[in-house]
Amino acid sequence: MTAQYRPYRNEDSMEADHGAWGDHEVGDVEIYQRTTEDIRTKNRNLVVAAIGIGLIGAFLGLLVGFFAHSQHSDCVPSLSVALHSVQEANPYVRRKISQMVSSEEIEKYIKAYSLEPHVAGSSIDRHFAKNIKSEWQKNGMDSVEIAEYNVLLSYPDKEKSNVVKIVNQNNDILTMESQGGKILNPAFSAYSRAGNVSGNLLYVNYGHTADFQYLKSLGVPLEGKIFIARHWKLPADEIVWNAQDVKAAGLILYPDPENYNPPILKSDPYPKTWWLPPNVARTDSILWNGAGDPLTPGYPARYDANRLSINSATLPTVIVQPISYGNAYKLLSSLNGPEAPKEWQGGFNFTYKLGPSFKDSSWKVQMKIYNQLVNKTIYNVIGTIRGKTEPDRYVIIGGHRDAWAYGAIDGAGGTAALLELSRVYGRLLKEGWRPRRTIMFCSWGAEEHNLIGSTEWLEDNLKLLHGRAVAYINADILVAGNASIRVVASPLLYNTVFNATKEVMNPNEHDRAEGLKTVYDAWLMSFPNKRNRSNLLYPNYSHETVTDDLEELPVKIVHNHSSLLYSYIQSSMQLVRPKIREMDMRGNYAPFFVHAGIPAIDVSYVHDSTMSSSSYPLHHTEFDNFDFVKNFIDPSFRYHATVTKILGELLRDLGDSLFLPFNLFDYAQTLQDFYTNLQSKTKVNMEEHGIDLNHLELAIRNFSTAAMKFHSAQETVDLSDPMTVRRINDQLLLLERAFLDPNGLPRNPYKKHIVMSPSESYLSSSSIFPGLLDEFSNLELFPQDSESSELIKAHFSVLVFTIQSAAKIIQNV
Repeated sequence: MTAQYRPYRNEDSMEADHGAWGDHEVGDVEIYQRTTEDIRTKNRNLVVAAIGIGLIGAFLGLLVGFFAHSQHSDCVPSLSVALHSVQEANPYVRRKISQMVSSEEIEKYIKAYSLEPHVAGSSIDRHFAKNIKSEWQKNGMDSVEIAEYNVLLSYPDKEKSNVVKIVNQNNDILTMESQGGKILNPAFSAYSRAGNVSGNLLYVNYGHTADFQYLKSLGVPLEGKIFIARHWKLPADEIVWNAQDVKAAGLILYPDPENYNPPILKSDPYPKTWWLPPNVARTDSILWNGAGDPLTPGYPARYDANRLSINSATLPTVIVQPISYGNAYKLLSSLNGPEAPKEWQGGFNFTYKLGPSFKDSSWKVQMKIYNQLVNKTIYNVIGTIRGKTEPDRYVIIGGHRDAWAYGAIDGAGGTAALLELSRVYGRLLKEGWRPRRTIMFCSWGAEEHNLIGSTEWLEDNLKLLHGRAVAYINADILVAGNASIRVVASPLLYNTVFNATKEVMNPNEHDRAEGLKTVYDAWLMSFPNKRNRSNLLYPNYSHETVTDDLEELPVKIVHNHSSLLYSYIQSSMQLVRPKIREMDMRGNYAPFFVHAGIPAIDVSYVHDSTMSSSSYPLHHTEFDNFDFVKNFIDPSFRYHATVTKILGELLRDLGDSLFLPFNLFDYAQTLQDFYTNLQSKTKVNMEEHGIDLNHLELAIRNFSTAAMKFHSAQETVDLSDPMTVRRINDQLLLLERAFLDPNGLPRNPYKKHIVMSPSESYLSSSSIFPGLLDEFSNLELFPQDSESSELIKAHFSVLVFTIQSAAKIIQNV
């Protein structure tokens, strides 16, 4: 499929002037004049023939010279565009990117951008934004701008500390005050309302819905209580949501030593190890709904934007405060009441009690919270490398810059990757290379509060990006461990990330000695995804020896192992592949995918397969600093360089390939997997609601057939036709958008992607269509909920229609 075209041009950068060729044949005239008439006649015929051959040769030479020329920027515009449109990517650029990425440069960037605390809206964060703009301009980007938005942020009060107390009727028994500094905020729960509450204390384990259901089954009253929950398995905002559902008066979050410094290890805390000290609490936002700025949901927070009143905004209603596990010990060890279940016992050296009373029945818990809501300006830095052939097609890479404190892992690591790739790509530009499509580098502000910077920019440019954005690559937390990479991605990008990780060397020397040469090899070994052959769309392609029985395929194919079609089928039908996690809402990739239908991906190194990229003990504390990274996470910064190389290859592949490297069979198989899980887990319930699953099965089969026909046709297209190449790429570009529904999920209108948005039920194994999963989960908790029954029928119909529509997007035009 390679098609290299090198057009000829003369010294004046113009096509040769055909009309001037005769002027150069003067020698022929002189010969004619010296001969007799007979000779003149014969020679004239020969000369005419020679001239004809010469003209043909000259014309062929012109064509060969024209197509042999590699640079088109100075050529005649119409020919230049046409020839660029069918030119394959330069295969040597991949190697150059990998060779130029420097772990030393990345180390410098991480140190510089974690030197001081830089919470969103602060002067330091603004200073960092200006530095990045200057760096990108120096690296030769075509344009760099800072996009400003005025948003509602939350901060602790510098004058009044948040306090959690044990009190009786007359005295303060124990006071736990949040501690900060001149430039470092104390730990707090962003967007917790200010207030003063007192009451009994109830231990609620991890704050799962199931935990509250268990307490209800014991007959424990929940309303009006102050809860204490260990913060690990659920993000803070989800615990808060569950607490609000049962009308809690307050919520205290703490890091249990079982997860943050396991007693069984008998380890000293940081700075001797990576474990959390007993006197440190972590900061988190408890607003995380996908809407960005709370006062301008759905629209960009420009200075002239219409804003909701704070009373009308969707904000948490419960009072929340984090504390250290040293302080949590004092509270939990004083509780009375029933013994907590075995599964609820944590890392303290006593038996956990549920409460809600204390051993001294006169004791109560009091929470005094003084958080403030403030309108602040935040800054996104946007740098652009203009594409040479398709400048109106954007490959976007972004990462957040702000941090609750120093943020060396979260997110100076991502900032370093953006800066290093801008340096590398800047050098390539100076050497004469330019990507086929436009590449946009984005440094986001206010990610930690509610993905605000990326969401506001997306809302600001949504109509533009709908028809132009190819994919979004995320660079937030690059390295939180060294076991293997963890990937969150749209199915359209599975093929791309598999190929990228096969091109990058495994940074672990011991693994390489054991034969795990590439990142892909280590990923497959660490986090394998083993699939059942009977559930595959084309099971005969699930192993290397391919059967000749092709009756199952809608389109007959020739066994050409180098063909695109064959490689796509083979890749998507492998029985064992590295695990790619389904989309979640935990990074800047989320709004691009769930709201705009832009294929998105996040890559990071983690400690083990049970952890998310944010699950390291010092996350969101003041000790997430440069020394922590240097001493415990990645001393040589080679893991950071490895992820940066993967991101660089993803950028190159998406930005410079002739065809967008999207494997539709991966999407078809994902839909099939979701259907299989739905059928096995909810078939009886679906039938009870009068739903015929055959309609969904047929829609998925139609999509799979369309995918096969699409890639079969793609295999045989005329690569010299730029309009055909463009049409195929446009169909691939718009496919993810086809899974959007303007009304979103039944329980979250911000989640427009109704096939692969994360479920609202927060289940870890949610390989089922999220809208249906949400409603069945709700019915399980509330069997008499007639609203869920109606929503299931309505949403099922929309789901079938959406998948049928997606099949039409990739049908032959």
